[in-house]
Amino acid sequence: MVYDDELKGPAQIRKNGPFAENLTKEQADILAEGLANKPAMSAVSVRTPTAEN
Repeated sequence: MVYDDELKGPAQIRKNGPFAENLTKEQADILAEGLANKPAMSAVSVRTPTAEN
């Protein structure tokens, strides 16, 4: 299984897709590596300068 810290359970391979559970160790390793190398859109934050900065 590939664990998702935000979901507190199996990771979803894609939005509204299947969960990454009941995989072989090799499948889980490949999937985890692919997910780790893909930037998460929800983790992106943009800071805009303000007069105080």
